[in-house]
Amino acid sequence: MNQAGNQYGPGEEQETVAAKRAFVTGTSHGLGARLATRLAEDGWQVTGLGRRPRSETALPPEVRYLQADLSDPKALDELPALIGETPDLIVHNAVSYPPRDVSALTLDELEGIFRVNSLVPYRLTLDLLAAKPPERFCSVVVVNSESIYHADFASGVYAASKAALRVLTTSLADHCRSRNAAVATLLLGPLADPGKVADLRAVAERRGVTEAEITRLFLRKSNPDLVIEQLIDFDACVRSVRYIADLGTTANGMMCKLDGGSSGSLV
Repeated sequence: MNQAGNQYGPGEEQETVAAKRAFVTGTSHGLGARLATRLAEDGWQVTGLGRRPRSETALPPEVRYLQADLSDPKALDELPALIGETPDLIVHNAVSYPPRDVSALTLDELEGIFRVNSLVPYRLTLDLLAAKPPERFCSVVVVNSESIYHADFASGVYAASKAALRVLTTSLADHCRSRNAAVATLLLGPLADPGKVADLRAVAERRGVTEAEITRLFLRKSNPDLVIEQLIDFDACVRSVRYIADLGTTANGMMCKLDGGSSGSLV
């Protein structure tokens, strides 16, 4: 049978199409777990990477899972061999957040945050693209944050690591010119992660108002430059990753923004 359910005629053979392969970092929970799960549901052969043990994730069994701490300098040495052949799609989603008291961070801890948020995505992409057969296309989607446009003392370390990621992503896009690959940025505003949604719902219940009203107040106070009044849902991010990957080489150097206008109207 073909995809339309029609029987093949005499002498015809069904064409075997190998499933495309995807590699997604930060798949222990949150957006990364949703991305890996939805790609697997779409028929991709997915390898996910996360810091937590597999038993602490909700990933479906069809997702191959690698456990690694990207803040460990030794982790990167082993990853290319564990991943194997360069995937058709690479999504860099892993993230490390500093503690509230950033003044207490040691230099090693600062380096660990930059390693997860910017240095490992850069180095690993170079390694995987170098191993890619020239005829095989590879799409790389780098998840970044609107925090690159503004920072205060508490968020400065995180914002700086993401700003470094943005610059390195731009350099990777230049590297990919005429290499049958594309490196693009998915720039995100505040996400509707379960923990944040639960906190806002609890506040709404205590105040006797709707969750939507509390969410609007939260966004206006924490992100006064946003033009959206709701958190960005995971499925919108999944659709954006699919869109970028489907663009092929046209997506090289692209920035797809789901940040509610937080970068300003002229940027």
